[in-house]
Amino acid sequence: MRPLPLFLPLVLCSPALAVLVDSGNGAGNISNPSPDPGWDYVGRRGSSVTAVYLGDGWVITANHVGSGALTLDGTTYNPVPGSETRLSNPDNSLADLLLFAISPYPAWPLLPIASSTPPIGSDVVMIGGGRDRGAATSWDPNGPPPPGPIGGYDWDSTRTLRWGTNQIEDIPATPVLDTFAIGAYFDAGATPHEAMAADGDSGGALFVENGGTWELAGILFAIAGYSGQPEDTALYGNATYAADLAFYRDDILDVVSLPEPTGALPLGILLVARLARTRRRACG
Repeated sequence: MRPLPLFLPLVLCSPALAVLVDSGNGAGNISNPSPDPGWDYVGRRGSSVTAVYLGDGWVITANHVGSGALTLDGTTYNPVPGSETRLSNPDNSLADLLLFAISPYPAWPLLPIASSTPPIGSDVVMIGGGRDRGAATSWDPNGPPPPGPIGGYDWDSTRTLRWGTNQIEDIPATPVLDTFAIGAYFDAGATPHEAMAADGDSGGALFVENGGTWELAGILFAIAGYSGQPEDTALYGNATYAADLAFYRDDILDVVSLPEPTGALPLGILLVARLARTRRRACG
């Protein structure tokens, strides 16, 4: 984990949001990137949050997002009643991850899921439908003495499905909001389309390339900001956290390998948050 600023710890916030990008005017990246890690598989769960289609009729999202209608590439698919399956940890505590079925569903290939945690320094693509980037802003936690203000952006009120880039910089040793996670910091210009999650990005995707194949490595669910940071802002040094799907992969595949969801199924074994350096929250 990278060293944090001496003057201000991060705290974990509420569930996560749409990806906010540092590049250009912040309004780009609204169609599939090249290479495309799986843009079409990420869609809107309702009007304000995000979910990812895995294939064979199954969807994964943050549990705090919940199940419901999913819109992919302009087509809306309804959930199968009773199909909700919340994932759990080895100690039987519940993670912020939820699977549910949709019917009918797109006959697309299964989305590859990472079988190992991406190491520190891995380049990633994040896709989410949270709040857009607003005006540039800054915040000074200390007043006139150095080190001075922290730059960043306000969140806008609008929401757009968007992609951005970052790198894995944190693999917490203990669960984040009861969920094993991987984290990426928001650093000015660190990657070509440096991004972090915002409100409404919860349930969005974090992809990593492995041997030439793009894999779904995480589900966005929380962000971390500075203690006392103004509401509805993204500041440099904030963090985005995604559920580490390698940790939950076997349980996910156990559910996805069930018979195709054609109707009601038996009930299976259900926040992106704002994080401050010492506090974390789900992100929407």
